Formats: sequence, C-alpha cells, structure tokens
Amino acid sequence: MEQDKWIEKVLNSTNGITEVTPEDTLFLKIKQRIREQETVSLKTVWLVAASIAVLVILNISILNSKSKSTKDATAVYLESTMSQSNQLYQ
Repeated sequence: MEQDKWIEKVLNSTNGITEVTPEDTLFLKIKQRIREQETVSLKTVWLVAASIAVLVILNISILNSKSKSTKDATAVYLESTMSQSNQLYQ
C-alpha cells in the first residue's frame, strides 16, 4: 500500500511543471548551422565503399587459402604418421 502511494507520488510529480518555450529564432539558427556544415562528396563516398569492398574480398581470399593449406598440411601429417601397413595405431 505504501509502495503504491510512492509510485503515484512519483508519477504525479511532473504535474506542476510548465512547458518551456524556445526562442523563435532558435529553429532558424539550427537550420543555418546544418546548411553551413561541409558535405562529403559523392566521389569520396564511392572510394571509401570500394576500398572496404576490396578489403573484405582480400580477407575472404586469405581465409580461404589458409584453410586449404591447413587441410593439405593435415593430410601430409596423417600420411607421414601412417606406417607401411596403413595402420594408424600399432
């Protein structure tokens, strides 16, 4: 019961707050600052996208080549550990 009263008190604590009104010119100042900011050229965006694509392709190709070499090394090791009778365990 006491907890319910506390919850109601907290919820009703904002009832007396008055809304603040901003300056009339504030919105215009914000829009002007946004317009003044430098924009990135489309050429730069494409160059960044292309370089990211190249890096992703290089990483994938390196990962693929490493997995192939690991499989080959495993096969070579397995062949070298097998005896002449093709038995893994003696």
